[in-house]
Order: sequence, then C-alpha cells, then structure tokens
Amino acid sequence: MQISMRAVVMEGPGQKPVVKEIPIPTPQSGQVLIKVDSAPINPSDISFLHGAYSSNKQFPCVPGFEGSGTVIANGGGIIGWRLVGKRVAFYSQSQFGTFGEYSVADALGCLELENDITLQEACCSFVNPLTVISMLEVAKEHKTQAVVHTAAASQLGRMMVRHFQANGVRVINIVRRDAQVEMLKKEGADIILNSSDSDFLEKLKNVLQTLRATVFFDAVGGEQSGKILEVMPSHSTCYVYGGLSLKPVGNVSIMDLIFKDKKVVGFWLTQYVKSKNIISQALLLNQLKGLIKTNLKTIVAKTVDVSEFKEGLDFYKKNMSEGKVLIRFDQKQQQEQQQQQEQQQQQQQQLQQQ
Repeated sequence: MQISMRAVVMEGPGQKPVVKEIPIPTPQSGQVLIKVDSAPINPSDISFLHGAYSSNKQFPCVPGFEGSGTVIANGGGIIGWRLVGKRVAFYSQSQFGTFGEYSVADALGCLELENDITLQEACCSFVNPLTVISMLEVAKEHKTQAVVHTAAASQLGRMMVRHFQANGVRVINIVRRDAQVEMLKKEGADIILNSSDSDFLEKLKNVLQTLRATVFFDAVGGEQSGKILEVMPSHSTCYVYGGLSLKPVGNVSIMDLIFKDKKVVGFWLTQYVKSKNIISQALLLNQLKGLIKTNLKTIVAKTVDVSEFKEGLDFYKKNMSEGKVLIRFDQKQQQEQQQQQEQQQQQQQQLQQQ
C-alpha cells in the first residue's frame, strides 16, 4: 500500500485549507482505516473551515465529517474486524476526516452498505439523513402535527418534506426566493412561505392558527428566529441546528420566554446520537439503510477531484439549493482514462478512413 495520500489539510482553526501529500494514518483500537471513494461538502464543513463548529479534531487535521469507501484495516476490536473489506458509509470526528484518500473512523460510526447502492450515492448517508430521522423523533416527542423549518429548499429541507409527510407530520417550509417555492412543490410540499414577502409573518401566523405547530427547526439564526418564534403558539420550542446567517439568534421576546413557556435550544446531531444507548443508535442506523435510497436520497450537483477542492467549495457556497458537491479521489484518473479512450477511438477511426 502507498505510504502517503492526497488530502485537504487545515493547519489551524479558521486557516485556509490546502491540498497536499501527508502520511496515511494508523487506526487505533475501536477504529478502522477506510480508503475513501467520495465525500460531500456540507454546511457543517463550511462552518468548521471558518472555525465556527465544535469538533474533537486536533490541528493540523483533515476536515470532512462524512463519506463512503472501503474498510482496509482494523485498529482492534470485533466490529472493526468484521468490516474489513466491506463497503461502508461512515461518519468521522477523527483528526483524519473524509477529505483525504484515507480516513479513520470509529467502527461503530460505519454503516455497511447493501449491494444495490453505489459509494457515490451512499457518501451522504449521515449528516442530512440522520438529522432528518432524529428531528422526526423530536417532533413526535412533542406530539405536534406540524413543524416550521427555515432554509427549507436545502437538501435537508427537501428530505424533511418527503420523510415527515410520509410519517404524518406537516412541514411549514420557509424559503427566501420564489424559485425555491417551485423546487419544493416538486417534492410534494404543500405549505411554502417566502420570508422575503412583506406579509410573510402574517401569512405564517394564519397557518399556525390552523396547524398549531409547536416545533421550529431553525438552520439560519439571526433576527428572523425570534420573529418566527413570537408568532408561534405558547409552549413552542425553537431548535437551532445551523447558523447560515452567521449571526446570533435575535429578537427573542422576554414575555414569550417567561409567560408563554417558549424555548430556544440548540440541536447538535452528534450529541443527540451520543445521548442514546447502543441499541437505540443501532436502530437509527438501521433506518438509514432503506431511506437513503428513497425518501432520504441525496441530489448531487457536481463532482470534483480533491485537487479541485477550492473550485468545488466555491461552487457549493453559491449553489447550495442545487445539490451536493462530492469530492472524489480518482476523478482525475478517470478523466485521463476517458480522454485516452477517446483518443484511441479517434485514431482507430482515422486508420479506418485511410
């Protein structure tokens, strides 16, 4: 096996990532070494690159929280041993994340894949799909028949529409542009509000009076969070799971907090999953196997080689609603092989014409 690998590397918090050659890591007890096929860029990755995301990673490190590939070595343990040679989707909080040719992950954080799904389809199995599954559990704990969701045109938002409605929970989708309204309609969404409209809050208030949604999943933050919570019923809870606005949650009414029992809490998938026992965690992962091929399937907008990481990152930041950007580690090799095949075909055609 080669002794070095190509990887995106961050030398320190918030420092500009660079692509370079580094030694291949060695898995520790309970971990496995994975030859990475594909890894998506997620909003959480962008937050980490800006130094605005909590993680156990030590610097310098390889970013990237989820991906797919083949397990090639076990650091110790029965679970890791039985995964060697298997194709997996995985989640990594290790120093060697998924934006490298090889990654290290806890064996318990790997999902063995069935034969009818490709590694490219499976690389987005954890961050968005598992978040949506967990959010549905939270909604059911509140016994609410509807939820409010911001940044609803995102990949996660579109998954939420499909999964929640399939399980009898309505979603009040909040977007920022008319084009996103049409996008969500194609997913089957029936309640879509544009926060850019002058009468947005009045429309939302009218919908809430009918559906009595008491759960609000907020991916944006900023001043809008408090404004939405203010028009929600008493005993409502705002779960902040993202900060796309890069601003603190604002406009939260003191009167609402004291007299209407409204709450603002954080929702972090990693902590939510860790709070469950091993059996509950296994059940969560088991749900993923079928759903990542159906209601929680991910749309891919662009695929880039790891050497083109900056271009892929810039594209994703500007086109998040279009789909995920995947980082591949054999992309250039495949392109070169395709070019060679095309050249050979052209040469053969020229010879035949002669």
